[in-house]
Amino acid sequence: MSLEIRDLNKSFDRLKVLDGVSLTFEDGGVYCLMSPSGSGKTTLFRILLGLEQADSGKITGAEGKRFGVVFQEDRLCEAYTPLENVLMTADKAFTRKKAREELCRLLPEESVDRPVFTLSGGMKRRTAICRALLAPCDVFLMDEPFTGLDEDTRLEVIRYIKEKTEGRTVILSTHQEEDVEALGARLVRFG
Repeated sequence: MSLEIRDLNKSFDRLKVLDGVSLTFEDGGVYCLMSPSGSGKTTLFRILLGLEQADSGKITGAEGKRFGVVFQEDRLCEAYTPLENVLMTADKAFTRKKAREELCRLLPEESVDRPVFTLSGGMKRRTAICRALLAPCDVFLMDEPFTGLDEDTRLEVIRYIKEKTEGRTVILSTHQEEDVEALGARLVRFG
């Protein structure tokens, strides 16, 4: 069942952030949301996750779906290692060895067992992405996931995302047109 958003409205005080937004995301599709900063992409994600309530409108197709999330902030447990962060949310079938192998695809091996607070911003970002992708999910929401990544790393992470999300729904916000093509995504503009 597709994820359908109909006439969604949200204001904060008198500032209208979402104004009659209607979108459809087919199961297994990859979508890049592009719109100006402040146009409500993050608010839309927060409503889909149940972290905010819409003022009006309707969302269907989210019932029973498990969401994996990459927030704009990495939201990692800083005192824990990348391995420990990933194992907190990974599918129970993931052993420490398998989780380590996955992390080493995105991070230098010596960083996997260091506390997150000692890592660079780009390493933290890749840890957050790996954590989301290894969780048992049907839909992935990624809010500007490539922030802080250099071009080569961004392309490597895009390949990893494509591999790990095959057949599942991905909704990703970005400001980069090239991300749409690299992900093989459908472009969705609003706001």
